[in-house]
Amino acid sequence: MSTAAIASIAKLDLQTRMRANRLEESLSGMVCNLCMDGLSAEEAFDKVQDKALERLITMLDLRMLEDALATKLCLEMVVEESERVASEAMEKGTALLYEGLAILDDPESLNPGGYVN
Repeated sequence: MSTAAIASIAKLDLQTRMRANRLEESLSGMVCNLCMDGLSAEEAFDKVQDKALERLITMLDLRMLEDALATKLCLEMVVEESERVASEAMEKGTALLYEGLAILDDPESLNPGGYVN
């Protein structure tokens, strides 16, 4: 199999795994915790991106990475995806924080059972 074919297969496999993972959902809670701990937005973004990188690296198919071109392309994809995931997690986490603050400002927004409308 040619180097280009191996790289193409590795890249497609990684894209499929990344789409199925929905990592930004799980990292949005991390954003809330980091912000509540007093970290700046930049520090929180860096920590979330590091966690995204850590999780995305585990999605790589090591058999495909025996090829230098496939490795290069997949690692570039991981970096790009970690930035996208971190940005989306920051947006979702920030929205959750604002939602929580709004509830604190207007406790009547809670139903009698204690659930948010």
